[in-house]
Amino acid sequence: IVTPGNYGADYLREHMDLPFEKNIKCSNYVGETIDMAVNMGVKGILFISHIGKFVKVAAGIMNTHSRQADGRMEILAAHAAMAGGSRELIRQLMECITTTAALELLEKEGILKEVMSTVMIKIEEHLKHRAGDGLEIGAVMFSKEMGILGKTSDADRLAQKIQSRKKNV
Repeated sequence: IVTPGNYGADYLREHMDLPFEKNIKCSNYVGETIDMAVNMGVKGILFISHIGKFVKVAAGIMNTHSRQADGRMEILAAHAAMAGGSRELIRQLMECITTTAALELLEKEGILKEVMSTVMIKIEEHLKHRAGDGLEIGAVMFSKEMGILGKTSDADRLAQKIQSRKKNV
């Protein structure tokens, strides 16, 4: 279990039935964490992350620090456009300061679920590309206000593996 940042660790502890003590924080270094895991022969990683950090991975941004790159609103606006969001919605998204404000707009427009679905598909593509074939990888993305926003296709299976190891230890 890897949590990029304190929000991820807090969410894991407070809302998920996974062993918090197995949590490793990676700060903003998503790509470097994957690289090290591959080099160490780790079998799998499940990221638990706040949308403010992890939505960046949907664009292939693997260092999520704001000084390296942002792109949060551009990513959400692009996915909103793919979901049929209005021109006005796209403009409003681009003016948002926080992902919380952007999520509220997407929910009001009725396309939040579809946007999160395509965002998670792109996150999964980038994670798997970085990890290569030797590492199972997945992610759960959440917001404090709305809870789980999306999961990659392998997230539940990886969580079950972690749970079964917890029970066998």
